[in-house]
Amino acid sequence: MIGIFERQADILKLISLLDISPTLYKNANDKYQALAKFLEECDIEADMYPHGSFALGTVVRPSAKDPDAAYDLDFICQLRQTRDQISPSELRKKIEDALKSSDRYSGKLTIYEECFTIEYADINGIKFTIDIVPAADETSQKKQDLIEKSDRPDLLYTAIAIPKHNGNRNYSWLTNNPRGFHQWFEEINKPFLSFNREYRRREILNSNRMVFESVDDIPEGLERSSMQRVIQILKFHRDMFYQNLRRADSDDLKPISAIINTLVAAISASANPQSNVFELLAYVLDELNIYAQHQTLLTEDFTRRYGSRSIIRRSSNDRIWVIPNPADPEDNLADKWNKNPEIPKLFFTWVAVCSKDLINSLSLPDSQFRSTMDNAFGKTTMQKYWGEKYRTAIPTAKPIVTKPKPYRI
Repeated sequence: MIGIFERQADILKLISLLDISPTLYKNANDKYQALAKFLEECDIEADMYPHGSFALGTVVRPSAKDPDAAYDLDFICQLRQTRDQISPSELRKKIEDALKSSDRYSGKLTIYEECFTIEYADINGIKFTIDIVPAADETSQKKQDLIEKSDRPDLLYTAIAIPKHNGNRNYSWLTNNPRGFHQWFEEINKPFLSFNREYRRREILNSNRMVFESVDDIPEGLERSSMQRVIQILKFHRDMFYQNLRRADSDDLKPISAIINTLVAAISASANPQSNVFELLAYVLDELNIYAQHQTLLTEDFTRRYGSRSIIRRSSNDRIWVIPNPADPEDNLADKWNKNPEIPKLFFTWVAVCSKDLINSLSLPDSQFRSTMDNAFGKTTMQKYWGEKYRTAIPTAKPIVTKPKPYRI
């Protein structure tokens, strides 16, 4: 049987190959900076900055339904105005008119209710799109209201307002805070990113000698800590799990990336930053499997058995699911869970399957391990990146497995 450490290395190699490449990363940065310059030339005073997976370093090439799907990279276009100085419809029209007026962008532009999407030509056979979310600065009064409700008031000064579609091209304001979330995420990720950093940067250099001449040339945005890799693994597994449900509503049922980002980071805050990817993954999944007990245990019984865990909680007499957004005290990331009880049930089913596929399967015979990986990540993807490996058993020495030490020391 091929050893556990080699299996882990192969999974990590797979995820790294599905990550954004250095060439595409540079191209995406160049493209959004060119967009910002164009809008400035149109007399639109705004700051454009990445949010979502591109900002957090958790990009994974989408696999669901289409193995050749494009990377969707998200950016905020924040006008240097507060929301009381412009209406949401006026804000959208201002940016839309500018993009439509451009020979460079109009032919690539698709207008959606939430954003403006620009599709770029393939780069080395890979497509990518830039989603532009228009925004304005939140009012001082709204920020103060949020600060009074939060135990992290320092995160709230960057709150923004984005247009929320209400039907018939009618929009209202919705508070958001991607910069505050990014700050919170980076604070937790920093010790994970610092551990063994030079070794990881050297690995990036060795894999990209045609792109970088030295480690000093590598942008920080291409580095991946064990925490970021855990998120990437879970996001890719999520896409395949919900696709395999073969339901028309599977996209509505699956957890949004913001939930995965928040849960992994919040749990990792109590973990040892020197944990390797699979130690941290096991720790995160163990914690999420504990939170699954909220489905049957009353809060009082859950707390008595498992302590004061509050990353996922039930409130209002155990009827309401709550996953707090650390950068917005008025945002419950689990809102949809309370509208459809099937969503949390499927979420915790998926967590249990993750443990089986990504942790327990590492000890299976080769052929069973490969079958599990084919199901977890998709046969097409696995054949492309692994070929026939693990389909035929190869006798090897039994690996020595050290006990994970996920807690901080």
